Amino acid sequence: RLSPEKGTAVLAQALPGLPAGSVRVAGSGPQQPLLAGLEACELLGPLQPEGVAQEMARAVALVLPSTCYEGFPRALVEACASALPVIASRLGSLADLVEDGVTGLLVEPADPAALARAMQWALAHPQRMAEMGRAARLRYEAQYTPQRALARRLALYQAVLAGRTA
Repeated sequence: RLSPEKGTAVLAQALPGLPAGSVRVAGSGPQQPLLAGLEACELLGPLQPEGVAQEMARAVALVLPSTCYEGFPRALVEACASALPVIASRLGSLADLVEDGVTGLLVEPADPAALARAMQWALAHPQRMAEMGRAARLRYEAQYTPQRALARRLALYQAVLAGRTA
């Protein structure tokens, strides 16, 4: 969703200086006009899950410049499952879910210059980003698969039923 809390304006301000077409944006929303016409940006519009998977397979990183506190963003988990590192705001759960320099890159929220530097670094270091993507996939397998989530939920239920806290 291209809206204020998702950091669309921050992304728009970070794009000048990046190579033409280097950022492909999926989705739509009220702030879409901020990105329209920027040379570095290609607007894809809303995508079906298959289209999202195809974009993730070809990307160097997923960029999540949110300026709000996110819960557990589905896009981030999908990126990890796809061995795609994430460039995200160092804010709320994003800072907990992305390990800076290991599974992706963290930048200060609402800082277009920092976001631009991270995206430029990612484009200049595709092999290092691929390593981070592999680490993200390993983290996904260890923590975020549906089987792992079910096991954690069942353990929590068992703890509650037994009268103790997890």
